[in-house]
Amino acid sequence: MGDATGAYHIDLEGIQAYPQRYLRTFGFYCGHAAVASSEGWYHVDARGERSYLDTWDWCGNFQQDRCPVRDKHGEYHHIKPNGLVLEGGPHAYAGDFRERAAVVRGLDGLCRHVDLEGKLLNQRSFFDLDNFHKGFARARDHRGWFFINRDGEELLDNARFAEIEPFYNGQALVRMHSGERAVLSEEGTIMAIPEQSMAERDALLQEIAVSAWGPLAVRLGIQIGIHGGDPQFEIDVDSIKIVKDSWVELGLMDSSYKLTPLGTSLLPGGTWEKRFMYWTGPQLEPWLSTKSRLSTKGFIGRDFFSNVSSSPDLLELVHDVLNSYAEDDWTGIGSVLNLNKEATVVDVGGGHGALLKALGSTGGERILVDRPEVVSLLDATGITPYPCDFFSDKLPLGDVYILSRILHDWPDDACKTLLSRIPKSSSLIVIDRVANPTENGLLSLNMLLVSGGKERNKSEWQQLVNSVGWRISDEKSWSNHSIFFLRGD
Repeated sequence: MGDATGAYHIDLEGIQAYPQRYLRTFGFYCGHAAVASSEGWYHVDARGERSYLDTWDWCGNFQQDRCPVRDKHGEYHHIKPNGLVLEGGPHAYAGDFRERAAVVRGLDGLCRHVDLEGKLLNQRSFFDLDNFHKGFARARDHRGWFFINRDGEELLDNARFAEIEPFYNGQALVRMHSGERAVLSEEGTIMAIPEQSMAERDALLQEIAVSAWGPLAVRLGIQIGIHGGDPQFEIDVDSIKIVKDSWVELGLMDSSYKLTPLGTSLLPGGTWEKRFMYWTGPQLEPWLSTKSRLSTKGFIGRDFFSNVSSSPDLLELVHDVLNSYAEDDWTGIGSVLNLNKEATVVDVGGGHGALLKALGSTGGERILVDRPEVVSLLDATGITPYPCDFFSDKLPLGDVYILSRILHDWPDDACKTLLSRIPKSSSLIVIDRVANPTENGLLSLNMLLVSGGKERNKSEWQQLVNSVGWRISDEKSWSNHSIFFLRGD
């Protein structure tokens, strides 16, 4: 409470507990209360005496004898009642402890669980994360929300949801990406399906109906240079304002039309500028010409890679973008592939060589196979370029062949042709996604439209490789992809 003299605590009879005065006082937790004074923030005991000597920019409340605090640099730590700072910090944010663990957001922006000494509870990191509730915690990655246990292991068979609530007596309410809700058991069994309102369905359908506006607005903003680049064409001042307003709605600009931290990711020449121009340019065109690309006979259009090969600028954009995704996904993959250091490795359709670079320098030769116009852009020490059409030209000899995100581009017949051309005396590694309609159904449709490919489920992968004399001898996971280790029959 407080009066004209300042803020302080009172006892159960309404009498002041001590003579000290503060700017603000908060409740007692674990025998200590956070107070704000002209010096800063700290904790006091029931007599109003400081619990420790340090002063902070802000203090939370003690839970399980641990408390989050913020220093003068805006970074967070956890402390004990005696003021001792736990190891592991500083953090971008730190929360309360519950069930002997707390959530911290690292300086890299990712969330993790720490124990009562500030040490990592497990090695997992997430976009968002909650405290544990009865042994389980909500977590979110790029695929959506899910549950983990204290070891960071996922529940419900790695399923992802748009929203989830904590488990309540063994069951949890979730919202699917489709908008429908379900009550799930800890084993993932649907126990009930609450009704969805028509108003909510209408809102979801409307969101889908106009979902193309966002990326196309980003493309237009880039083209007229509101991100700081050179305009590709001129428009009038009133129209420029309207485009900028769309960027405000997207969170890319603030109300004064200054780029937000998110918007600065679109600076000229950067990865995200190129990615948006790629997805709303060459990758959009097949969607707008479906009648000339699909028929009762299947895919009948000219494949995407042949189309872009005729334009040097377009070819460079496409492979810069593909390489940026490959660098994101394949960094560190060598630890999982576990290849013989002396093996000759042939990366078929290797683009700019991101995967071969990720393997590191070893004694064996690294050969990159791709179309001549693609290989001509390669600038990588320690990699041997091998320009060819890998569907028809002779392939180089190797101990290990790798097909990373290649087969999903093509229909089954083309895939069988390529798989048949790789010698059975060598090892073959296929790195690709396993189809899940709730997560990559749109991506599968994109593959179909651009080159006649698709995302395949586990059974389809088995049938495809078995049909041409290969068998899957082992399977591992990496960056939301499956790694199939193949051997010849």
